[in-house]
Amino acid sequence: MSYIQWLSIGLTLILIEFFVPGTYLIWFGFSACLMSLIVMFYVLSLTEQVVIFSIISAIFAVIGLYAYRKVMHLVKVPREAEHLNDAAAQYIGRSFKLVQDVIDGRSKVAVGDTVWLVECPDGLKSGDIVKITGVKEGVILVASNK
Repeated sequence: MSYIQWLSIGLTLILIEFFVPGTYLIWFGFSACLMSLIVMFYVLSLTEQVVIFSIISAIFAVIGLYAYRKVMHLVKVPREAEHLNDAAAQYIGRSFKLVQDVIDGRSKVAVGDTVWLVECPDGLKSGDIVKITGVKEGVILVASNK
């Protein structure tokens, strides 16, 4: 392949990244652009080009991984979005009414139009208010007396 073909592939991949953001095509695009520079100065067989492109792509992928980790570490997530995709954790700190008596440390609370299983102290009755303090196993709310 000629350097023009590698450059075309690289620029196409970078351009596609603008329209289909996934943050991975850009690194292959950079690899292809670097391959165009290498092929411009050295005569290589297609097999050698593919091997070198694979190595360069792996290096750029690792660079991208570290770059995105660094950026994501610096980004501050707003408090209201911390548990955006964790429905149970969104209820921590809120209070709800029990819909049945506590039996063996478990009951149910009404949350909107749904009912959630909750672990709470024994002795509470239906209608008592409990405060959610945590989540167990991803789907069981943990509560305490309000």
